[in-house]
Amino acid sequence: MEAAVQSLQYQTITFQERVDDLENRSRRSNSGIINIREGRERGQDPTKFVSDLIMEVTGPGVLSSPPEIERAHRSLGPRPGDSNNTGKPQAFIVKFLRFQEKEAVLKWARQHKLYYGGTELRVYPDISTVLAKKRAAFNPIKNSLYQKGIQFRLLHPAHLHVSFRNDDYYFDCPQKAQDFYNQRIVPPE
Repeated sequence: MEAAVQSLQYQTITFQERVDDLENRSRRSNSGIINIREGRERGQDPTKFVSDLIMEVTGPGVLSSPPEIERAHRSLGPRPGDSNNTGKPQAFIVKFLRFQEKEAVLKWARQHKLYYGGTELRVYPDISTVLAKKRAAFNPIKNSLYQKGIQFRLLHPAHLHVSFRNDDYYFDCPQKAQDFYNQRIVPPE
């Protein structure tokens, strides 16, 4: 019985990881845009609205023509002013027809501030909740590395790459990264 339970637990974990991977792959061409005030689209087709908005906020140097957007919609949730909402507008979820256009917009948005209608917009890749939690688990160690001025990157899906003293280190677990930080960067006295 114990062997059967262990086998089933292993299979369940494997299936959960595969489902999460498939969900993230299906979102690969998606991005989210936060802080577009509710009603700014004024009944306009959301795909055209977002395509025009991207061209307006990025300028002509990023994309040569308005991006082709397969789908665009507000994320699900209560609207501002409803009793269950904090007053923040719902994010736009945007599915780009071309992955390269999405990457160009994300890269530009990381290096610049985007403003539309007097508010600062934020553009982010659309990832699953499970992956977002895995990435957020690295936040404490990322803050520590940032404070020490050590270069790092968070690689997809959730791997921390640290450049320290001309060597590269990769971590798939926040605890391993924290142990490395405690032993190598801030050694005990």
